[in-house]
Amino acid sequence: MAEKKQRDSNIELLRIVLMIAIILHHYIVNSGITELINDSVVESWRWNSCVALILGWGGKTAINCFVLITGYFMCKQEYKWQKILHLYLEVKFYSIVIYLIFLISGYETFTLKWFYKTMFGVVLSFDKGFIGSFIAFYALIPFINKLISVLDKKSHGILAILLCIIFSIVPTLFLNTVFEYISWYTTLYIIASYIRLYPNKIFDNKRLTGLFLLGSLIVSWLTIILIYYCETKIGRVLPHYWFVADSNKILAFVTSLFAFSFFIKISLGQNKFVNTISSATFGVLLIHDSGDSMRKWLWQDVCNNVWHFKNDSLLRFIAHAFLCTLCIYSICVVINLVLKFLQKIIKNN
Repeated sequence: MAEKKQRDSNIELLRIVLMIAIILHHYIVNSGITELINDSVVESWRWNSCVALILGWGGKTAINCFVLITGYFMCKQEYKWQKILHLYLEVKFYSIVIYLIFLISGYETFTLKWFYKTMFGVVLSFDKGFIGSFIAFYALIPFINKLISVLDKKSHGILAILLCIIFSIVPTLFLNTVFEYISWYTTLYIIASYIRLYPNKIFDNKRLTGLFLLGSLIVSWLTIILIYYCETKIGRVLPHYWFVADSNKILAFVTSLFAFSFFIKISLGQNKFVNTISSATFGVLLIHDSGDSMRKWLWQDVCNNVWHFKNDSLLRFIAHAFLCTLCIYSICVVINLVLKFLQKIIKNN
């Protein structure tokens, strides 16, 4: 998630919104709620299940936006190899510290398998996890930029379209699994760089991209509701997140593209508070989603999501979901900013 000094707050506000969407996604998919919904498909329509599915909708779409942001800015920025080391060390710091906290507290027992996953989690997630895949992809950026520099506008556009067909349209419509994260992030980077290098009337029109964003959001949610409705009618579990279930699925891609394009054109100037909160975005992700033990402790023990899903009224359940999300975001931001402040003090001394 490449950063640029003095970046306008429209992008930073987008990063905050995206991380909230990711935490809401984790609230649903990492707590056991999804499994409860799947177990209840033989029952009649349940509004809390429908709403829960919509709350958990945006995780992969948000990831796409982060990569688009990286492509939009990095295609014209000087590449610094130190950034990869910085990203890797930040990932390892949080994973090891949280691992030790759970170990010392007795919440988790030491096993060689868990130790191995903690120490080599980045490499192990090259093919299936965001952190590892993003770091691997980030190492390819200078070479992608060299490719982009020799392409003319027409060739750049054709390449972007071909990659979308191969990695998004075909897997979505033809149940094909031609997909892995590094190739997809490269596709998003090429698309974002095209938007940056070759402005056009569609993506430069704030009103138009806003309408397309609203439309894609509505269509995404309707597909989830429709698939869930079909589940309750046939009494069989269907892939209710099919069109947004992974980063390359067509609605996840289209929605992220228009969300990114819309926020790019918003004029907010520079808001110090927004920029400061946004600077902790990556740390928020690393802290609250650091591993299976954190997911279990956070969503099952502390927030107790399943109990609230089963026992609360619909409005109370929605309130609980957003309250937990905002609390987790706020706490993680404070932790990250305090650590950055301490790091700065140590560095200056």
